[in-house]
Order: sequence, then structure tokens, then C-alpha cells
Amino acid sequence: MRIRAELIETHLKETFRISKGESSSKKNCIVHLEDALGECCPSIYYGYSAEDCFQVINESNIEIEEALELSKLLDYFEETFSDRQSLLAGLDIVLYDYISRKLGLRLYEYLGIPEPSNLDTSYTLSIDTPENLEKRMKAAEGFKSVKLKIGSEYDKENLKILHERTDFRIRVDANGAFTLDQIMELVPLFNDYNLELVEQPLAESSASDLKMLRKEMKVPIFLDESIVEVQDIYKYVGAIDGINIKLQRVGGIRMALKMIQAAKSLGMKIMFGCMLETNIGNCATAQLGGFADFLDLDSSMLLKDDPFEGLSIDKGKILMPAGKGIGVRRRQNA
Repeated sequence: MRIRAELIETHLKETFRISKGESSSKKNCIVHLEDALGECCPSIYYGYSAEDCFQVINESNIEIEEALELSKLLDYFEETFSDRQSLLAGLDIVLYDYISRKLGLRLYEYLGIPEPSNLDTSYTLSIDTPENLEKRMKAAEGFKSVKLKIGSEYDKENLKILHERTDFRIRVDANGAFTLDQIMELVPLFNDYNLELVEQPLAESSASDLKMLRKEMKVPIFLDESIVEVQDIYKYVGAIDGINIKLQRVGGIRMALKMIQAAKSLGMKIMFGCMLETNIGNCATAQLGGFADFLDLDSSMLLKDDPFEGLSIDKGKILMPAGKGIGVRRRQNA
């Protein structure tokens, strides 16, 4: 059996803006092994692209024996692709999907981890003007939580709108937009509005600066972009309250499980997030949802032409797929 890659392009329902840039479409690399599926969805800030993943996988001619030894294969992939975590994630996901499908198990059953049930995701509101924010909020009707992207001149007004005109629990994500002095200006608002959490607040996430911020802020601090390897978690003991694990950033399911263990042993909370992935990436991550304190798995909802189906979201409630493995399949005629 040979692992092969396919390049796809999806389009967003609305332009998606964060403090670092914006997107209206996204190219992803889909990984195939028989009927199993994986996904590489690198950020443009990673230094490599979906096209690179597509080329590397197909040119590598990766042959897999039916009686595969999962641990040895993942060891090999981690050594070979250690500098391209999203590519590694695609290979990791397709192998886990393949073996759990073959055994007739859902992935969480194969892993022997808690069942992902009663899962709620936040809805992401990208950076926009206050006028447009109110339009975007309509798509979040019924959700318990929203995650507002911040890092623009509209931050204070947008937060005020969400606080005064809605019943949402509010999370904010700066994507590393601020210096310590800049974020301190927003801390009184964060505290007054009783935010659910603040994600990746600082451009330079030094533990000392985060400890200073934590003293002033009554809101939990989560790190996202700063957490790439297990060792990164230990740097921030006493400085943060939790971590956001994205399979595409950390290298897949096996590394995510190691991070969960490390973070929980240190008393940190777990959020699972996503890049602009299709249902493949969302389904793979949702299989780990039994460990989650918070979920932000709405990317497939933001796409207008996701070619895959699996989980669905109803007013923020994640409805898990019934299929084996990660539970995803290609839509008919897609």
C-alpha cells in the first residue's frame, strides 16, 4: 500500500482576519492510505506550504505493509519530517485513521482514551469593524462561547459590543499581537468583562512577562503558537493556565497525547484548536475531545466548500460522526 497526497483548495464564507494577516481561501494537502484520510494544513507562517507537503509525500513513495507497526512508522516520520510538523500531522492522522478503521474502532476507542461526548466549541469572530462584527455575530447564534480575534484598532469597541449586546462567554485570541505594555492597557477591560480566557497575548512570550501579566489579570492565560514541543510546556510553569493544542502545529495525534499528559501533570488546562482545516482535521482532533476543557473546532464551519463530511455543529454542540477511525469521508460529488 502506498501513501499518496492530493492538493485541494477551499474557500471561506467570509474573509478571515487575524493580527498577522487575512485569508479568503486555503490550500491543503489531503493524505490517502486506502480509504483512510489525513490532512496537512500548514500556516503561511510555517515556512513551507501545502504544495510542499504534496510534493514531498508523493515523491517519497511511502509504501506501507498491511501489518503495519505504527510506533516504528511514526518514529521514522518524526525523524524524517521533524522540521515540518504539519506534514508530519497529515501522515500521523492517516495512519491512526487507517489502523483504527481496520480494527473496526473509532479512534478514541483504539487509543483507549475518554469518549468525546457533550462537546461544545466556540465560534471564531475574526478581526473586523464594529459594523461588520454585528453581521458576523449572526452565524454564532446559539453558541455558548465566541472567540474574538484581537490586535487592531477595533478591539475595545468590539469587546464592548460583545459584552453589552450578547450573552456569549467571550474568549480573545491576540495571535501574539502585543507587547506587555500594550496588552496591559486592555487588562482592565478583560477583568471587567470577565472573559473566559486570553490566548497568546504577547509577541514575545517570555515566562517572566507572562507572570507579570498574570498578576494583573483575573482571566486565564493560554498559549498556542509558543507550544510546539512537549519541552515548551515546562518553560511556562507558573506563568500560564493552559495550552491550546493544534495537531497541525505539534505534529499530530501521538505528540498531542504526550502534551496532554505533560500539561495535566502540571495542573494546566487543555484546549484543542484548529487551523483552516477541513472536516478531516476537525474530526481527528475531536476524537481527543474527552480530554478537553475548551474546544475551538469550527474551521469546517467557516468553509463554504469543505469536500469532506464527518462531525457537524449545531448551535455550538459538536455532533460526533458515527464512522470508524476518525469518522470522516468524502462528500458525494466533491
